[in-house]
Amino acid sequence: MFDTDEEEDTTVYLVVLNDEEQYSIWPADRELPAGWRSEGTSGLKDVCLTHIDRVWTDMRPASLRRFMEQAERDRAAGVAPEVEEWQDDQPPLVERLSAGDHPVEISLRPERTGPALRDAITAGYVFIRFTDTRGGTELGVQLEPGLCSLDGADFDASTGSIELAGDLVLDFVPVRCTARIDLATMEGQGRLAITDAGTS
Repeated sequence: MFDTDEEEDTTVYLVVLNDEEQYSIWPADRELPAGWRSEGTSGLKDVCLTHIDRVWTDMRPASLRRFMEQAERDRAAGVAPEVEEWQDDQPPLVERLSAGDHPVEISLRPERTGPALRDAITAGYVFIRFTDTRGGTELGVQLEPGLCSLDGADFDASTGSIELAGDLVLDFVPVRCTARIDLATMEGQGRLAITDAGTS
């Protein structure tokens, strides 16, 4: 979020936290950017970064942690995951989303901005919503850095396009989600592909 010259940096920083419980540092004498709040720790840069290393042990966004924890509780209780109700002549959700490209959008809370998306990508998780299913289908995707392309994207200006890819399990089927996103609209095209683990 903020980068400073490492040489003779005497700036006092605050450890700050956003609504997804992601950490960063910010100069104490500057107004905090929207969506961030002070965590309560302040000091020189090294002190603040050491504190963050100690307390930020799970880099998944809070919304993804809650989603995964609820899914685990549901599995333990024997509750089947929610699936869309299809007519007899309609394929299951995984099969449908694996057939061709579909309109998608990036889900970000509390704001859909280029910097917020960059933070999510840095943390390694994004929410991608397929908008052409009944009610929409939002998927939490753990990104594979080697499969993502961020070249030519200007996150601060929210311009350019990116390609994201990562794995998840949908309706007990391991799949890979890929999406090409336009940063100006946070929308694009995406699709699923059943992975080898799902066909073995």
